[in-house]
Amino acid sequence: MVTISRVGDFTLGWGESLRWDDRRERLYFVDCAAQTLHWLEGATGPLNTMSLSSMPAGLALTDNGSLVAALDEGLAVIDPDVGTEELLTRYPDGLVGRANDMHADGAGNLVTGTLRISGEPGSYWWYSVAAGWRCLDEDVSNANGPVVIDIGGQSTLVFADTPAFRLYAYPYDGAKGTVGERRVFGDVAQLQGAPDGATADRDNGVWSCVLRRGCLARFTEAGLDRVVDVPADYPSDVAFGGRALDRAFVVSISVSLGEVAPTAPEAGWLLAVDGLGVLGRPEPRVHLG
Repeated sequence: MVTISRVGDFTLGWGESLRWDDRRERLYFVDCAAQTLHWLEGATGPLNTMSLSSMPAGLALTDNGSLVAALDEGLAVIDPDVGTEELLTRYPDGLVGRANDMHADGAGNLVTGTLRISGEPGSYWWYSVAAGWRCLDEDVSNANGPVVIDIGGQSTLVFADTPAFRLYAYPYDGAKGTVGERRVFGDVAQLQGAPDGATADRDNGVWSCVLRRGCLARFTEAGLDRVVDVPADYPSDVAFGGRALDRAFVVSISVSLGEVAPTAPEAGWLLAVDGLGVLGRPEPRVHLG
């Protein structure tokens, strides 16, 4: 049986970017509205907070214990233990604006894309510390929930375009930063919502947060597999954590982002979802060289 409980007694304005550090048993997440990074040791209190210079819309773990964050001017390396922030790279001109959600891709590099809340043209990108930026696809808008999974032995990049209500899939070469032909992996419009952050389980199912509908939707190569309702109406990101990677954590939004403001009393809470019957996988990491 699935059970959902609140973690902590805090409320986030615009929660995003949940990452479980399995080496430290530490849960990271951000509040975009407050420009803050947060973490919980062992996914329990007390809440640790670090203020950042601008809005952190995406996070990724690194191989040396630091984090990479998508800030206004570029990607920055964050060391929460000593409280430092250092610019890693500025965004390429072709990104046209700033980056949104991002993930390490399992090959030591990053996948991210444009932040376009109002639906203007945007793009998906790959970044390597050694090789720099490469554009993956331009025919998108607001990039969210990138994950890399295996489908029949083929490395596959799954990326949501929130205004399009779809998750797209591409054959993916993480070492080269290239993708093959795009196809629709999941259609969230059927759930009367829009896709936001996502994570993958050990069986290569992709769990996508569905804004407005207030649920997690699991998609596989065969299509929509499962829907789990959550009390927050604007869930924004999900990650598996805990020592056994058997617990899903969900953050959400409690402020208006240009549309109807969330109304659920649980909006902005950090939630723990138990009993899903699936396991996560260790979070991939960025190689800083």
